[in-house]
Amino acid sequence: MARTRSLLAPLLLAACAVVLLSRLPPAFMPPARAAPTHEFATRVAAAAWSAAALASAPMAPALALASSDDDEGFDFRIIAVLGLPVVAASWALFNVWRVAFRQGVRLNEGLSGSSKIGLNAED
Repeated sequence: MARTRSLLAPLLLAACAVVLLSRLPPAFMPPARAAPTHEFATRVAAAAWSAAALASAPMAPALALASSDDDEGFDFRIIAVLGLPVVAASWALFNVWRVAFRQGVRLNEGLSGSSKIGLNAED
């Protein structure tokens, strides 16, 4: 016997959802306030202009002339930042030139210039 699903359960669930949703208040947000008057907008614009003018005014010249970098000596952060790349580059150059030197010595060992000198026949 095949199982069938009841159509009554989804219909009751949908009806309950409709009833619950219909009881909600019409809006979650309060209505918007009336548009500001021209006088209020003028005052807000004037305040914004004055705040912008005050913010763009130069600060006291004594603060601008003060410097926190008053010859504190050598800055060791340069060594900390550049140290690892310098070590890596020098190690890479050492390996490249070492291999190149060994290859040059090996090529100059024999009269034929073959790189197989010193290897067995099966190599």
